[in-house]
Amino acid sequence: MALTAPQFSWPVNWAIIQYRSRTKLEDVMFFKRQQAQFPNWGSLREIAWDDKTVEWIAQSDRLDVRLTHIQKTVSFGQSIYGSKDSSECSVHGVMTFPKFIPVSITFADDERFGAFFYDRRDNHNFNGRKINLPSLGIWLSDRDGKKAELLYATLRDAIMRGSKYLGVRFWKNKGEGLMTQTEKERGYSSQYAILGMVTWLELHAQKLPKWAIPTDYRDFSLNALPMNLSDVDRQLN
Repeated sequence: MALTAPQFSWPVNWAIIQYRSRTKLEDVMFFKRQQAQFPNWGSLREIAWDDKTVEWIAQSDRLDVRLTHIQKTVSFGQSIYGSKDSSECSVHGVMTFPKFIPVSITFADDERFGAFFYDRRDNHNFNGRKINLPSLGIWLSDRDGKKAELLYATLRDAIMRGSKYLGVRFWKNKGEGLMTQTEKERGYSSQYAILGMVTWLELHAQKLPKWAIPTDYRDFSLNALPMNLSDVDRQLN
């Protein structure tokens, strides 16, 4: 049975992956819709965290991130420095609204679901000048490794399907995320709660016939419907 978008209640701590959303297609399409609303990249400036960007993040109930890179380090056995089987994972992505913000995601052992914080990367070249690049840090509690494995598997599946990123939404409290003046000057902040996360993934072949996709999808079409079994085999192979 296809998963449908959940109904949210607040506060909430949860994580869910949706493979296909029927009733919340507008959420699935968020990352494409925002393209028309991009501010000029010239909003990148010497000050990493300007008031308008911080205010927008603080007043929002979410952080929408495009995950583009995951690095996993897996160790078995021992070395001269000790012996311990381990697996470590770090994730990179970007926010493109309200402006370009690189995002780093790590995993921890903690009672809380997770948190985010403001950071910066200094002296990057942009349009012939040096800027302090804003950087958002997120950590997620992941004692059993399931969140890291989920993001790794879903980004891999997205890439196999032909996409270059995986869209992930992190839920937060409205009103949390305002930096103090001292934090703005130094370019990094204290931590603010992450309540949960949701990601959407559609997995099917790039050249799947339009009659073989779900009937409630916009691209569904009965044009070129196969007329016999041989035609079915030809279109699906």
